[in-house]
Amino acid sequence: TFQEEYKYLNLLRKVIYTGTFQTDFTGNGNFSLFGEQMKFTLKGGLIPILTTRKLRWRNLIEELLWIVRGSINSKELAEKKVHIWDFNGSREFLNAIKLKDRMEGDLGPVWGFQWRHYGAKYIGMNCDYANQGIDQLKNLIDTIRNNPDDQKTVMIDWNPVDEELMAVAPRFCLAQFYVANRELSCHLYQGSAEMSTEVPMSMARYALLTHMVAHVTKLEVFIHK
Repeated sequence: TFQEEYKYLNLLRKVIYTGTFQTDFTGNGNFSLFGEQMKFTLKGGLIPILTTRKLRWRNLIEELLWIVRGSINSKELAEKKVHIWDFNGSREFLNAIKLKDRMEGDLGPVWGFQWRHYGAKYIGMNCDYANQGIDQLKNLIDTIRNNPDDQKTVMIDWNPVDEELMAVAPRFCLAQFYVANRELSCHLYQGSAEMSTEVPMSMARYALLTHMVAHVTKLEVFIHK
């Protein structure tokens, strides 16, 4: 709804007019605020997709399914005509960040690896990681199904041990899920986020993930922060 979208637009305006200017890796700098939050209802199958910012819905779905599978090969997305991570998996980029021995397309232990094999030793994208590390997504779903009052329903993307092996480090650090009255909510924490591109994608991506988790655990959805 427009009322929900104004939450994003008002935060965007707040960043522009009251944000602190800081330097960044681009050399251009940015205006930023710390600890801001938005809350969106997910009831009735709603997903916060903006009308003021174009979002390629199919690309977002394909990317989320790619992450859920535990994939870290950007070429798998490219085969589906999703080119979000083409550059980060390119030979040029991998060489530039001193990963010259890395196969082209290998993004390293990024989101999918952390969700499905957290803590496993990363060797390469073609290795078999079955039963290695912690399957955070499976544990999350099992916990919500069997003990919905458990407060450890958290899924972590950030892993400092693997940071140097990642072609691109995750901006979203963790997501915490919460069940009350048979309704599932999700609170996403991002270490940083570019308001015009990353925030709209993250809003929709984790809202869709919340709907997916609610579906397989037979819960209703409530809110997404």
